[in-house]
Amino acid sequence: MSHPITGSRRSVLIYSIVWVVISVLHAIMLWYFQHFPVSVVITDALSSNLLFGFLGLLAWYPTRYIPFQKQAPLYSILAHVVAGLLVLLVWLLMTVGLLSEVFSNQEDYIAFLNKSVVWRAMLGGLVYLVLVLIYYLASYSQKLQERARQEERLSNLVRDAELNMLKSQINPHFLFNSLNSISSLIMSSPDEARDMIIRLSDFLRYSLKHRENEYVPLKEEVGRMKDYLAIEKVRFGKKLQYVFNINGECEEIPVPTMIFQPLFENAIRHSVYESVDPVTIRFDCEPEDGFMKTVVSNDYDPGMPIRKGTGVGLQNVKQRIDLAYKGKGLAHWKGENGKFSVTILFPCIFKK
Repeated sequence: MSHPITGSRRSVLIYSIVWVVISVLHAIMLWYFQHFPVSVVITDALSSNLLFGFLGLLAWYPTRYIPFQKQAPLYSILAHVVAGLLVLLVWLLMTVGLLSEVFSNQEDYIAFLNKSVVWRAMLGGLVYLVLVLIYYLASYSQKLQERARQEERLSNLVRDAELNMLKSQINPHFLFNSLNSISSLIMSSPDEARDMIIRLSDFLRYSLKHRENEYVPLKEEVGRMKDYLAIEKVRFGKKLQYVFNINGECEEIPVPTMIFQPLFENAIRHSVYESVDPVTIRFDCEPEDGFMKTVVSNDYDPGMPIRKGTGVGLQNVKQRIDLAYKGKGLAHWKGENGKFSVTILFPCIFKK
């Protein structure tokens, strides 16, 4: 824990200015009430106050190494009384000795100096007490800041752990479905199965490559989603259609990796699987009021029975958005009039 005053130039400057102001006030009072020569009042004020200011810096160390304990307050008080008396004794001996030596021929001033020892000690004790209180407040503030930094680091670790857990739930889910698809094509269409394996390999390489990087540009993420849809199109053929409509301003905006894959997987699972007609999956992206708005939508037949799922995909996306943007992002979905859509708002700043 650094010294609250000498630890920064700004604190040193403020501390010095305070003692210079006190010295000026001291000199004015000596000159006005005692009518001593200017050289005497300036020397007295500077030597006594600047010396005490230097010794006051040392008061930090008893405060630092003698923390106030509720269980044993008497020990802390006695320790500070001893430290304070030691500082006052050194200050008075040095100040009075120096001034007596410099102005030994000034009998009126020497008499005043000897009589002023008591009130100098009282004022010095009061200033020392104020310094100790300030140091305690500074020490407490530093501890609070360090605790806040530790809590923030812990919060980031927990958030990263939660994000990694959510990612680990998504990737095996997709891999399981893809391997099932490849298995079904091996006997009937080996060329298509081989093409799916190559595409799947590229897709998984992307997933593993960016496992440690939480964000990638939107255009890169969209490129991998197109690979994903191409994998699925090998299986579904003309039954699966997809359209991407992306505003150019959005392409470089960073987004969490693999954030859209569960949405496309959900669209295929709940619409393409059940439909006998071609199904179009759309991806639209545009700026909107300080956000990047993305919408993944697909057609579905309201009359068809709903295919049951675990619900992991959509909930994972929502949780990842909440965690990644600390509650400033938004993910919601709705289904009406034969269309299901998932809207995500990413907080961002667009370059002009």
